[in-house]
Amino acid sequence: MASTSNDLTTLDFESVKENLKTYLSSQAIFKDYDFEASNISVLLDILAYNTNLNGFYLNMIANEMFLDSALLRDSIISHAKELNYLPRSFRSAQAIINLTLTDNSNNSTVLIPRGTTFTGRSANKNFTFTTAENIQARSTNITNQFKADNIVIYEGDYVQDSYVTDAQNQPRFIITNKTVDTNSLKVIVIEDNGATTLSYERRDSLFGIGATDQVFFIQAAENDTYEILFGDGVIGRQPKNNSIVLIEYRACNGELPNGLGVFAADDNVGSATVTAVETVSKASGGSIPESLDSIKFNAPRAFTTQERVVTAQDYATLLKANFSEINDVAAFGGEEYTPPQFGKVIVAVDLKNTDLLPDSYREKYRNFIAPRSPLSIDPVFVKPEYLYLSITTNVKYDISQTSLGVDDIKSLVVSAIQAYNENSLNGFKKTMRYSKLVAAIDGAQNAIISNDTTVLATQYLPLIIGQRSAYKLDFAMPLTIDKDKSSVKSELFQFSGTPSYIRDDNDGKLRIVNEGADDVFLATVGSVDYNNGEIILDDFATGDQKTQLKFTVTPKERDIASIRSSILRVLDEDITVRVDQVRLDG
Repeated sequence: MASTSNDLTTLDFESVKENLKTYLSSQAIFKDYDFEASNISVLLDILAYNTNLNGFYLNMIANEMFLDSALLRDSIISHAKELNYLPRSFRSAQAIINLTLTDNSNNSTVLIPRGTTFTGRSANKNFTFTTAENIQARSTNITNQFKADNIVIYEGDYVQDSYVTDAQNQPRFIITNKTVDTNSLKVIVIEDNGATTLSYERRDSLFGIGATDQVFFIQAAENDTYEILFGDGVIGRQPKNNSIVLIEYRACNGELPNGLGVFAADDNVGSATVTAVETVSKASGGSIPESLDSIKFNAPRAFTTQERVVTAQDYATLLKANFSEINDVAAFGGEEYTPPQFGKVIVAVDLKNTDLLPDSYREKYRNFIAPRSPLSIDPVFVKPEYLYLSITTNVKYDISQTSLGVDDIKSLVVSAIQAYNENSLNGFKKTMRYSKLVAAIDGAQNAIISNDTTVLATQYLPLIIGQRSAYKLDFAMPLTIDKDKSSVKSELFQFSGTPSYIRDDNDGKLRIVNEGADDVFLATVGSVDYNNGEIILDDFATGDQKTQLKFTVTPKERDIASIRSSILRVLDEDITVRVDQVRLDG
Protein backbone atom coordinates (compact mmCIF):
# COMPACT_ATOMS: atom_id res chain seq x y z
CA MET A 1 0.00 0.00 0.00
CA ALA A 2 1.38 3.35 -0.96
CA SER A 3 1.97 5.78 1.85
CA THR A 4 0.36 9.21 1.89
CA SER A 5 0.05 12.03 4.38
CA ASN A 6 -3.41 12.73 5.82
CA ASP A 7 -4.71 16.21 6.67
CA LEU A 8 -6.20 15.77 10.14
CA THR A 9 -7.01 19.44 10.75
CA THR A 10 -10.00 19.79 8.40
CA LEU A 11 -13.37 18.27 9.15
CA ASP A 12 -15.72 19.98 6.68
CA PHE A 13 -17.45 17.83 4.08
CA GLU A 14 -15.59 18.92 0.92
CA SER A 15 -12.14 18.76 2.54
CA VAL A 16 -12.76 15.26 3.90
CA LYS A 17 -13.96 14.07 0.48
CA GLU A 18 -10.91 15.56 -1.23
CA ASN A 19 -8.64 13.83 1.32
CA LEU A 20 -10.34 10.51 0.57
CA LYS A 21 -9.87 10.98 -3.19
CA THR A 22 -6.25 11.98 -2.69
CA TYR A 23 -5.65 8.87 -0.60
CA LEU A 24 -7.31 6.56 -3.15
CA SER A 25 -5.43 8.21 -6.03
CA SER A 26 -2.19 7.24 -4.35
CA GLN A 27 -3.15 3.56 -4.74
CA ALA A 28 -1.97 1.91 -7.96
CA ILE A 29 -5.40 0.41 -8.70
CA PHE A 30 -7.08 3.84 -8.65
CA LYS A 31 -4.36 5.80 -10.42
CA ASP A 32 -5.88 8.13 -13.07
CA TYR A 33 -9.35 7.03 -11.89
CA ASP A 34 -12.22 9.50 -12.56
CA PHE A 35 -13.98 9.52 -9.21
CA GLU A 36 -16.64 12.09 -10.13
CA ALA A 37 -17.86 10.10 -13.13
CA SER A 38 -18.26 6.82 -11.23
CA ASN A 39 -20.53 5.31 -8.59
CA ILE A 40 -17.67 5.38 -6.11
CA SER A 41 -18.35 9.10 -5.76
CA VAL A 42 -21.56 8.24 -3.87
CA LEU A 43 -19.59 6.05 -1.47
CA LEU A 44 -17.10 8.87 -0.92
CA ASP A 45 -20.01 11.24 -0.17
CA ILE A 46 -21.31 8.81 2.48
CA LEU A 47 -17.88 8.44 4.07
CA ALA A 48 -17.28 12.21 4.03
CA TYR A 49 -20.74 12.89 5.49
CA ASN A 50 -20.22 10.35 8.27
CA THR A 51 -16.79 11.78 9.09
CA ASN A 52 -18.13 15.32 9.10
CA LEU A 53 -21.07 14.36 11.34
CA ASN A 54 -18.87 12.50 13.82
CA GLY A 55 -16.45 15.42 13.93
CA PHE A 56 -19.28 17.82 14.65
CA TYR A 57 -20.74 15.70 17.45
CA LEU A 58 -17.34 15.12 19.06
CA ASN A 59 -16.66 18.85 18.93
CA MET A 60 -20.02 19.63 20.56
CA ILE A 61 -19.45 17.00 23.25
CA ALA A 62 -16.05 18.50 24.02
CA ASN A 63 -17.59 21.97 24.24
CA GLU A 64 -20.27 20.79 26.69
CA MET A 65 -17.59 19.40 29.01
CA PHE A 66 -16.50 22.88 30.13
CA LEU A 67 -18.46 25.76 31.62
CA ASP A 68 -16.88 28.40 29.38
CA SER A 69 -17.71 26.67 26.09
CA ALA A 70 -20.98 24.86 26.99
CA LEU A 71 -24.06 25.96 25.04
CA LEU A 72 -26.86 23.74 26.38
CA ARG A 73 -28.61 25.01 29.51
CA ASP A 74 -28.56 21.59 31.18
CA SER A 75 -24.79 21.36 30.66
CA ILE A 76 -24.21 24.84 32.09
CA ILE A 77 -26.47 24.05 35.06
CA SER A 78 -24.55 20.82 35.71
CA HIS A 79 -21.20 22.64 35.74
CA ALA A 80 -22.62 25.36 38.00
CA LYS A 81 -23.86 22.67 40.39
CA GLU A 82 -20.29 21.40 40.73
CA LEU A 83 -19.36 24.90 41.94
CA ASN A 84 -22.24 24.86 44.46
CA TYR A 85 -23.98 27.65 42.56
CA LEU A 86 -27.77 27.86 42.37
CA PRO A 87 -28.93 29.78 39.27
CA ARG A 88 -31.58 32.36 40.04
CA SER A 89 -35.15 31.29 39.28
CA PHE A 90 -38.11 33.44 38.31
CA ARG A 91 -38.62 36.23 40.84
CA SER A 92 -42.01 37.59 41.88
CA ALA A 93 -42.60 41.29 41.51
CA GLN A 94 -43.39 42.83 44.88
CA ALA A 95 -45.30 45.92 45.89
CA ILE A 96 -46.01 47.68 49.18
CA ILE A 97 -49.54 48.74 50.12
CA ASN A 98 -51.48 50.22 53.03
CA LEU A 99 -54.76 48.48 53.83
CA THR A 100 -57.87 49.93 55.49
CA LEU A 101 -60.59 47.56 56.70
CA THR A 102 -63.98 47.76 58.40
CA ASP A 103 -65.04 45.05 60.87
CA ASN A 104 -68.30 45.18 62.85
CA SER A 105 -67.61 42.05 64.92
CA ASN A 106 -66.09 43.98 67.87
CA ASN A 107 -62.70 42.30 67.48
CA SER A 108 -59.70 44.15 68.88
CA THR A 109 -57.56 43.22 65.85
CA VAL A 110 -58.08 41.85 62.38
CA LEU A 111 -55.91 39.03 61.06
CA ILE A 112 -54.86 39.30 57.42
CA PRO A 113 -53.87 35.68 56.71
CA ARG A 114 -51.03 34.49 54.55
CA GLY A 115 -52.24 34.01 50.99
CA THR A 116 -54.71 36.90 50.99
CA THR A 117 -55.02 37.86 47.32
CA PHE A 118 -55.10 41.19 45.53
CA THR A 119 -55.42 42.01 41.85
CA GLY A 120 -52.92 44.30 40.17
CA ARG A 121 -54.39 45.91 37.08
CA SER A 122 -52.55 46.89 33.92
CA ALA A 123 -53.78 48.04 30.52
CA ASN A 124 -53.49 44.56 29.02
CA LYS A 125 -53.75 42.03 31.85
CA ASN A 126 -54.52 41.54 35.51
CA PHE A 127 -52.05 39.87 37.86
CA THR A 128 -52.64 38.16 41.20
CA PHE A 129 -50.64 39.37 44.21
CA THR A 130 -50.60 37.60 47.59
CA THR A 131 -49.38 38.15 51.13
CA ALA A 132 -46.53 35.87 52.23
CA GLU A 133 -47.23 35.92 55.99
CA ASN A 134 -49.95 36.58 58.56
CA ILE A 135 -50.41 40.29 59.36
CA GLN A 136 -52.27 41.94 62.23
CA ALA A 137 -54.27 45.06 61.34
CA ARG A 138 -54.45 47.59 64.19
CA SER A 139 -57.51 49.47 65.33
CA THR A 140 -57.72 53.18 64.49
CA ASN A 141 -59.49 55.99 66.29
CA ILE A 142 -62.48 55.50 64.00
CA THR A 143 -65.06 53.00 65.20
CA ASN A 144 -64.78 49.55 63.57
CA GLN A 145 -61.92 50.70 61.37
CA PHE A 146 -58.60 48.88 61.16
CA LYS A 147 -55.40 49.62 59.28
CA ALA A 148 -52.23 47.76 58.30
CA ASP A 149 -49.36 49.75 56.82
CA ASN A 150 -46.48 48.74 54.57
CA ILE A 151 -47.80 45.30 53.64
CA VAL A 152 -45.53 43.56 51.13
CA ILE A 153 -47.49 41.65 48.49
CA TYR A 154 -45.91 39.31 45.94
CA GLU A 155 -47.10 38.53 42.43
CA GLY A 156 -48.03 34.94 41.71
CA ASP A 157 -50.31 32.07 42.66
CA TYR A 158 -49.40 29.49 45.28
CA VAL A 159 -48.87 26.00 43.84
CA GLN A 160 -48.25 22.71 45.64
CA ASP A 161 -46.38 19.54 44.62
CA SER A 162 -46.71 16.37 46.71
CA TYR A 163 -44.61 13.22 46.88
CA VAL A 164 -44.40 10.06 48.98
CA THR A 165 -40.99 9.00 50.27
CA ASP A 166 -39.86 5.50 49.35
CA ALA A 167 -36.65 4.16 50.88
CA GLN A 168 -36.34 1.53 48.15
CA ASN A 169 -37.04 3.52 44.98
CA GLN A 170 -35.83 6.89 46.34
CA PRO A 171 -38.02 9.27 44.29
CA ARG A 172 -36.75 12.70 43.28
CA PHE A 173 -38.61 15.70 44.66
CA ILE A 174 -38.87 17.82 41.52
CA ILE A 175 -40.60 21.23 41.52
CA THR A 176 -42.82 20.78 38.50
CA ASN A 177 -43.66 24.41 37.70
CA LYS A 178 -40.85 26.13 35.77
CA THR A 179 -41.99 29.62 36.83
CA VAL A 180 -41.31 28.93 40.52
CA ASP A 181 -39.86 31.67 42.69
CA THR A 182 -37.47 29.62 44.82
CA ASN A 183 -37.47 32.30 47.53
CA SER A 184 -41.07 31.35 48.33
CA LEU A 185 -40.46 27.64 48.99
CA LYS A 186 -42.06 26.02 52.02
CA VAL A 187 -41.65 22.28 52.69
CA ILE A 188 -43.91 20.25 55.00
CA VAL A 189 -43.37 16.56 55.82
CA ILE A 190 -46.33 14.53 57.14
CA GLU A 191 -45.35 11.33 58.93
CA ASP A 192 -46.93 8.49 60.93
CA ASN A 193 -50.13 8.48 58.84
CA GLY A 194 -50.80 12.14 59.54
CA ALA A 195 -50.05 12.08 63.25
CA THR A 196 -46.87 14.17 62.86
CA THR A 197 -46.44 17.33 60.76
CA LEU A 198 -42.95 18.79 60.45
CA SER A 199 -41.89 22.07 58.85
CA TYR A 200 -38.51 21.95 57.13
CA GLU A 201 -36.24 24.98 56.82
CA ARG A 202 -34.15 25.79 53.77
CA ARG A 203 -30.37 25.84 54.12
CA ASP A 204 -27.69 26.74 51.59
CA SER A 205 -24.66 25.25 53.38
CA LEU A 206 -23.79 22.33 55.68
CA PHE A 207 -22.36 24.41 58.51
CA GLY A 208 -23.94 23.76 61.90
CA ILE A 209 -26.42 21.13 60.71
CA GLY A 210 -26.95 18.14 63.00
CA ALA A 211 -28.51 14.76 62.39
CA THR A 212 -31.95 15.83 63.68
CA ASP A 213 -32.17 19.28 62.09
CA GLN A 214 -35.24 19.60 59.85
CA VAL A 215 -33.63 21.19 56.81
CA PHE A 216 -33.84 20.86 53.06
CA PHE A 217 -31.60 21.93 50.20
CA ILE A 218 -32.44 23.04 46.68
CA GLN A 219 -30.49 22.48 43.50
CA ALA A 220 -31.09 23.08 39.81
CA ALA A 221 -32.29 20.07 37.83
CA GLU A 222 -32.74 19.26 34.16
CA ASN A 223 -35.26 20.92 31.82
CA ASP A 224 -35.28 24.28 33.67
CA THR A 225 -36.60 22.76 36.90
CA TYR A 226 -35.41 22.65 40.52
CA GLU A 227 -35.11 19.77 42.95
CA ILE A 228 -35.54 19.46 46.73
CA LEU A 229 -32.98 17.40 48.68
CA PHE A 230 -33.19 16.19 52.31
CA GLY A 231 -30.52 15.15 54.78
CA ASP A 232 -29.21 11.63 55.12
CA GLY A 233 -29.61 11.25 58.87
CA VAL A 234 -26.04 12.33 59.53
CA ILE A 235 -26.26 15.85 58.14
CA GLY A 236 -29.90 16.83 58.37
CA ARG A 237 -32.94 14.77 59.32
CA GLN A 238 -34.14 12.23 56.77
CA PRO A 239 -37.95 11.94 56.44
CA LYS A 240 -39.40 8.59 57.43
CA ASN A 241 -40.36 6.04 54.83
CA ASN A 242 -43.85 6.49 53.31
CA SER A 243 -44.05 10.10 54.50
CA ILE A 244 -45.89 12.71 52.46
CA VAL A 245 -43.75 15.63 51.26
CA LEU A 246 -45.64 18.84 50.41
CA ILE A 247 -43.74 21.54 48.49
CA GLU A 248 -45.54 24.88 48.33
CA TYR A 249 -44.31 27.86 46.29
CA ARG A 250 -45.34 30.81 44.15
CA ALA A 251 -45.58 30.44 40.38
CA CYS A 252 -45.12 33.94 38.97
CA ASN A 253 -44.94 35.93 35.74
CA GLY A 254 -41.46 37.38 36.17
CA GLU A 255 -40.96 40.95 34.94
CA LEU A 256 -44.37 41.42 33.31
CA PRO A 257 -46.10 42.91 36.42
CA ASN A 258 -43.28 45.42 37.10
CA GLY A 259 -44.60 48.96 37.31
CA LEU A 260 -48.16 48.09 38.40
CA GLY A 261 -49.48 50.64 40.87
CA VAL A 262 -53.23 49.97 41.16
CA PHE A 263 -54.37 47.12 43.43
CA ALA A 264 -57.72 45.88 44.69
CA ALA A 265 -58.63 43.22 47.24
CA ASP A 266 -60.22 40.11 45.73
CA ASP A 267 -62.46 39.33 48.72
CA ASN A 268 -63.24 40.15 52.32
CA VAL A 269 -60.63 39.39 54.98
CA GLY A 270 -62.53 37.11 57.35
CA SER A 271 -65.39 39.15 58.74
CA ALA A 272 -63.70 42.42 57.72
CA THR A 273 -64.36 44.34 54.51
CA VAL A 274 -61.49 46.01 52.66
CA THR A 275 -62.45 49.66 52.16
CA ALA A 276 -59.22 51.11 50.76
CA VAL A 277 -55.98 49.89 49.20
CA GLU A 278 -53.27 52.55 49.03
CA THR A 279 -50.13 51.91 46.97
CA VAL A 280 -46.93 52.86 48.80
CA SER A 281 -44.51 51.34 46.28
CA LYS A 282 -45.30 50.11 42.78
CA ALA A 283 -44.55 46.53 41.78
CA SER A 284 -40.88 45.95 41.03
CA GLY A 285 -38.19 43.29 41.20
CA GLY A 286 -39.92 40.71 39.02
CA SER A 287 -37.56 38.91 36.66
CA ILE A 288 -37.09 35.88 34.47
CA PRO A 289 -34.56 33.13 35.31
CA GLU A 290 -30.86 33.92 35.22
CA SER A 291 -29.41 33.97 31.73
CA LEU A 292 -26.76 31.51 30.60
CA ASP A 293 -24.14 34.25 30.24
CA SER A 294 -24.89 35.41 33.78
CA ILE A 295 -24.54 31.86 35.15
CA LYS A 296 -21.19 31.45 33.38
CA PHE A 297 -19.99 34.73 34.86
CA ASN A 298 -21.36 34.37 38.40
CA ALA A 299 -20.82 30.67 39.16
CA PRO A 300 -16.98 30.74 39.39
CA ARG A 301 -17.07 34.01 41.35
CA ALA A 302 -19.74 32.76 43.73
CA PHE A 303 -17.57 29.71 44.37
CA THR A 304 -14.67 32.04 45.19
CA THR A 305 -16.71 34.07 47.70
CA GLN A 306 -17.96 30.93 49.53
CA GLU A 307 -21.03 32.90 50.73
CA ARG A 308 -18.77 35.46 52.42
CA VAL A 309 -18.04 39.10 51.59
CA VAL A 310 -14.40 40.08 51.96
CA THR A 311 -13.43 41.88 48.77
CA ALA A 312 -15.38 44.53 46.87
CA GLN A 313 -16.12 41.99 44.13
CA ASP A 314 -17.71 39.67 46.70
CA TYR A 315 -20.45 42.24 47.38
CA ALA A 316 -21.21 42.60 43.69
CA THR A 317 -21.22 38.84 43.07
CA LEU A 318 -23.52 37.88 45.96
CA LEU A 319 -25.98 40.76 45.61
CA LYS A 320 -26.36 40.48 41.84
CA ALA A 321 -26.76 36.70 42.04
CA ASN A 322 -29.53 36.91 44.65
CA PHE A 323 -31.47 40.07 43.76
CA SER A 324 -32.64 40.35 40.16
CA GLU A 325 -33.62 44.03 40.45
CA ILE A 326 -29.96 45.06 40.86
CA ASN A 327 -28.20 46.35 37.76
CA ASP A 328 -24.74 46.90 39.26
CA VAL A 329 -22.92 47.13 42.60
CA ALA A 330 -19.83 49.04 43.72
CA ALA A 331 -18.17 48.58 47.13
CA PHE A 332 -15.29 50.51 48.70
CA GLY A 333 -13.92 51.42 52.12
CA GLY A 334 -15.72 54.05 54.15
CA GLU A 335 -12.50 56.06 54.48
CA GLU A 336 -12.86 56.92 50.75
CA TYR A 337 -16.38 58.29 51.22
CA THR A 338 -17.30 61.95 51.73
CA PRO A 339 -17.46 62.50 54.66
CA PRO A 340 -15.26 59.52 55.72
CA GLN A 341 -16.97 56.67 57.61
CA PHE A 342 -14.26 54.58 59.21
CA GLY A 343 -14.98 50.94 60.06
CA LYS A 344 -17.68 50.74 57.40
CA VAL A 345 -17.87 49.54 53.82
CA ILE A 346 -19.90 51.67 51.43
CA VAL A 347 -22.02 49.63 49.02
CA ALA A 348 -23.56 51.60 46.15
CA VAL A 349 -26.45 49.78 44.50
CA ASP A 350 -27.82 50.71 41.09
CA LEU A 351 -31.37 49.40 40.62
CA LYS A 352 -32.92 48.74 37.25
CA ASN A 353 -35.48 51.30 36.00
CA THR A 354 -34.96 53.76 38.87
CA ASP A 355 -32.35 56.18 40.22
CA LEU A 356 -33.56 55.72 43.80
CA LEU A 357 -32.74 53.22 46.55
CA PRO A 358 -35.80 52.93 48.84
CA ASP A 359 -35.27 52.27 52.54
CA SER A 360 -37.01 48.91 52.24
CA TYR A 361 -34.36 47.77 49.74
CA ARG A 362 -31.50 49.09 51.90
CA GLU A 363 -32.81 47.05 54.83
CA LYS A 364 -33.28 43.95 52.70
CA TYR A 365 -29.73 44.10 51.35
CA ARG A 366 -28.26 44.89 54.78
CA ASN A 367 -30.02 41.88 56.34
CA PHE A 368 -28.66 39.69 53.55
CA ILE A 369 -25.07 40.94 53.74
CA ALA A 370 -24.66 41.41 57.51
CA PRO A 371 -24.33 37.69 58.44
CA ARG A 372 -21.86 37.19 55.60
CA SER A 373 -19.53 40.08 56.44
CA PRO A 374 -16.78 40.29 59.11
CA LEU A 375 -18.03 41.26 62.57
CA SER A 376 -16.10 44.53 62.67
CA ILE A 377 -17.39 45.76 59.30
CA ASP A 378 -20.74 47.51 59.02
CA PRO A 379 -22.13 47.70 55.46
CA VAL A 380 -23.79 51.01 54.51
CA PHE A 381 -25.96 50.98 51.39
CA VAL A 382 -26.20 54.15 49.31
CA LYS A 383 -27.70 55.08 45.97
CA PRO A 384 -25.35 55.93 43.09
CA GLU A 385 -24.13 59.44 42.39
CA TYR A 386 -24.92 60.26 38.79
CA LEU A 387 -22.64 62.26 36.53
CA TYR A 388 -24.69 63.30 33.53
CA LEU A 389 -23.13 63.80 30.11
CA SER A 390 -24.43 66.43 27.70
CA ILE A 391 -23.73 65.48 24.07
CA THR A 392 -23.93 67.91 21.16
CA THR A 393 -23.07 66.58 17.70
CA ASN A 394 -23.08 68.15 14.25
CA VAL A 395 -23.56 65.39 11.69
CA LYS A 396 -23.01 65.55 7.94
CA TYR A 397 -24.48 62.95 5.60
CA ASP A 398 -24.37 62.36 1.87
CA ILE A 399 -27.86 62.67 0.38
CA SER A 400 -26.73 60.77 -2.72
CA GLN A 401 -26.28 57.60 -0.64
CA THR A 402 -29.70 57.45 1.02
CA SER A 403 -33.30 58.52 0.59
CA LEU A 404 -33.60 59.33 4.31
CA GLY A 405 -34.35 62.87 5.36
CA VAL A 406 -32.81 65.08 8.03
CA ASP A 407 -35.28 63.97 10.70
CA ASP A 408 -34.62 60.31 9.92
CA ILE A 409 -30.85 60.74 10.28
CA LYS A 410 -31.33 62.70 13.49
CA SER A 411 -33.50 59.92 14.94
CA LEU A 412 -30.91 57.27 14.04
CA VAL A 413 -28.10 59.28 15.64
CA VAL A 414 -30.11 59.80 18.83
CA SER A 415 -30.81 56.06 18.96
CA ALA A 416 -27.10 55.29 18.50
CA ILE A 417 -26.17 57.59 21.40
CA GLN A 418 -28.88 56.03 23.59
CA ALA A 419 -27.60 52.55 22.72
CA TYR A 420 -24.04 53.57 23.59
CA ASN A 421 -25.29 54.92 26.93
CA GLU A 422 -27.14 51.69 27.72
CA ASN A 423 -24.45 49.26 26.58
CA SER A 424 -21.24 51.06 27.58
CA LEU A 425 -22.09 53.38 30.49
CA ASN A 426 -24.80 51.53 32.40
CA GLY A 427 -22.87 50.63 35.57
CA PHE A 428 -20.03 51.49 37.92
CA LYS A 429 -16.40 51.94 36.88
CA LYS A 430 -17.25 52.68 33.28
CA THR A 431 -15.44 55.06 30.93
CA MET A 432 -16.94 57.14 28.17
CA ARG A 433 -14.49 56.63 25.31
CA TYR A 434 -14.78 59.59 23.00
CA SER A 435 -13.51 57.68 19.96
CA LYS A 436 -16.06 54.89 20.55
CA LEU A 437 -18.89 57.43 20.88
CA VAL A 438 -17.87 59.18 17.67
CA ALA A 439 -17.65 55.82 15.89
CA ALA A 440 -21.13 54.87 17.13
CA ILE A 441 -22.52 58.12 15.71
CA ASP A 442 -20.80 57.57 12.36
CA GLY A 443 -22.11 54.01 12.31
CA ALA A 444 -25.73 55.06 12.87
CA GLN A 445 -26.23 55.20 9.08
CA ASN A 446 -23.95 54.41 6.14
CA ALA A 447 -24.59 57.82 4.55
CA ILE A 448 -23.06 59.69 7.52
CA ILE A 449 -19.64 60.94 6.46
CA SER A 450 -18.52 62.84 9.60
CA ASN A 451 -19.53 64.27 12.94
CA ASP A 452 -18.22 66.99 15.21
CA THR A 453 -19.13 66.02 18.76
CA THR A 454 -18.76 67.88 22.04
CA VAL A 455 -19.23 66.21 25.43
CA LEU A 456 -19.85 68.24 28.59
CA ALA A 457 -20.40 66.98 32.15
CA THR A 458 -23.38 67.95 34.29
CA GLN A 459 -24.33 67.63 37.95
CA TYR A 460 -27.26 68.90 40.00
CA LEU A 461 -26.48 70.80 43.22
CA PRO A 462 -29.21 70.38 45.91
CA LEU A 463 -30.20 73.75 47.42
CA ILE A 464 -31.70 74.81 50.73
CA ILE A 465 -34.65 76.99 49.75
CA GLY A 466 -34.59 80.53 51.17
CA GLN A 467 -31.37 80.07 53.13
CA ARG A 468 -27.85 81.18 52.37
CA SER A 469 -25.38 78.32 52.71
CA ALA A 470 -22.05 76.94 51.55
CA TYR A 471 -22.04 74.22 48.90
CA LYS A 472 -19.53 71.91 47.25
CA LEU A 473 -19.85 70.02 43.98
CA ASP A 474 -17.19 67.48 42.97
CA PHE A 475 -16.87 66.42 39.31
CA ALA A 476 -13.73 64.37 40.14
CA MET A 477 -11.99 65.23 36.88
CA PRO A 478 -9.69 67.97 35.54
CA LEU A 479 -11.50 70.84 33.83
CA THR A 480 -10.28 72.76 30.82
CA ILE A 481 -9.10 76.35 31.15
CA ASP A 482 -10.10 78.37 28.10
CA LYS A 483 -9.46 82.12 28.11
CA ASP A 484 -12.06 82.62 25.37
CA LYS A 485 -15.01 80.98 27.09
CA SER A 486 -16.05 79.77 30.52
CA SER A 487 -15.47 76.21 31.70
CA VAL A 488 -18.20 76.27 34.37
CA LYS A 489 -21.74 77.48 33.81
CA SER A 490 -24.99 77.07 35.74
CA GLU A 491 -28.56 77.15 34.56
CA LEU A 492 -30.60 80.35 34.98
CA PHE A 493 -31.93 81.43 38.37
CA GLN A 494 -33.28 84.63 39.91
CA PHE A 495 -30.74 87.02 41.44
CA SER A 496 -31.90 90.43 42.66
CA GLY A 497 -35.04 90.00 40.58
CA THR A 498 -33.10 89.36 37.35
CA PRO A 499 -32.53 86.10 35.43
CA SER A 500 -28.86 85.28 36.03
CA TYR A 501 -26.38 82.43 36.02
CA ILE A 502 -23.01 81.49 37.52
CA ARG A 503 -19.87 81.10 35.42
CA ASP A 504 -16.15 81.07 36.03
CA ASP A 505 -13.88 83.97 35.04
CA ASN A 506 -11.11 81.67 33.69
CA ASP A 507 -9.06 82.57 36.76
CA GLY A 508 -10.64 80.27 39.34
CA LYS A 509 -13.45 82.53 40.58
CA LEU A 510 -17.17 81.89 40.22
CA ARG A 511 -19.26 84.97 39.49
CA ILE A 512 -22.91 85.78 38.93
CA VAL A 513 -23.75 87.48 35.63
CA ASN A 514 -27.03 88.70 34.18
CA GLU A 515 -28.58 86.84 31.29
CA GLY A 516 -27.57 88.61 28.10
CA ALA A 517 -24.74 90.55 29.76
CA ASP A 518 -21.99 87.98 29.99
CA ASP A 519 -19.26 90.58 30.55
CA VAL A 520 -20.94 92.23 33.56
CA PHE A 521 -20.08 90.52 36.88
CA LEU A 522 -22.65 91.11 39.64
CA ALA A 523 -21.08 89.19 42.50
CA THR A 524 -18.36 86.67 43.34
CA VAL A 525 -19.92 83.60 44.97
CA GLY A 526 -17.17 80.98 45.09
CA SER A 527 -14.26 79.31 43.37
CA VAL A 528 -13.40 76.43 41.08
CA ASP A 529 -10.46 74.01 41.32
CA TYR A 530 -9.68 73.22 37.68
CA ASN A 531 -7.27 70.40 38.50
CA ASN A 532 -9.70 68.39 40.65
CA GLY A 533 -13.02 69.57 39.24
CA GLU A 534 -14.33 70.96 42.54
CA ILE A 535 -16.88 73.79 42.63
CA ILE A 536 -17.26 75.64 45.94
CA LEU A 537 -19.99 78.22 46.64
CA ASP A 538 -19.71 80.49 49.68
CA ASP A 539 -22.81 81.84 51.42
CA PHE A 540 -25.01 81.37 48.35
CA ALA A 541 -28.78 81.45 47.83
CA THR A 542 -31.01 81.98 44.81
CA GLY A 543 -33.87 84.46 44.74
CA ASP A 544 -36.44 81.85 43.72
CA GLN A 545 -37.73 78.49 44.98
CA LYS A 546 -35.25 76.26 43.17
CA THR A 547 -34.49 73.01 44.98
CA GLN A 548 -31.45 72.27 42.81
CA LEU A 549 -29.13 74.08 40.42
CA LYS A 550 -27.70 72.49 37.30
CA PHE A 551 -23.98 73.02 36.63
CA THR A 552 -22.28 72.14 33.35
CA VAL A 553 -18.49 71.92 32.99
CA THR A 554 -16.03 71.30 30.15
CA PRO A 555 -13.75 68.32 30.91
CA LYS A 556 -10.07 68.65 30.10
CA GLU A 557 -9.88 65.09 28.74
CA ARG A 558 -12.16 63.70 26.07
CA ASP A 559 -12.43 60.32 27.81
CA ILE A 560 -14.52 60.57 31.01
CA ALA A 561 -14.37 57.86 33.71
CA SER A 562 -16.67 57.19 36.66
CA ILE A 563 -15.13 56.49 40.07
CA ARG A 564 -16.32 54.91 43.32
CA SER A 565 -20.11 55.24 43.54
CA SER A 566 -20.67 57.38 40.45
CA ILE A 567 -22.38 56.31 37.23
CA LEU A 568 -22.16 58.06 33.89
CA ARG A 569 -25.51 58.68 32.25
CA VAL A 570 -26.82 60.43 29.16
CA LEU A 571 -30.37 61.77 29.51
CA ASP A 572 -32.52 62.11 26.40
CA GLU A 573 -32.94 65.85 26.98
CA ASP A 574 -29.15 66.28 27.04
CA ILE A 575 -28.71 64.97 23.47
CA THR A 576 -28.55 67.66 20.77
CA VAL A 577 -28.17 66.59 17.14
CA ARG A 578 -27.76 68.97 14.21
CA VAL A 579 -27.79 67.48 10.72
CA ASP A 580 -26.31 68.97 7.53
CA GLN A 581 -26.85 67.60 4.05
CA VAL A 582 -23.99 67.34 1.54
CA ARG A 583 -23.64 65.74 -1.89
CA LEU A 584 -20.40 63.93 -2.79
CA ASP A 585 -21.36 62.44 -6.18
CA GLY A 586 -19.93 65.41 -8.04
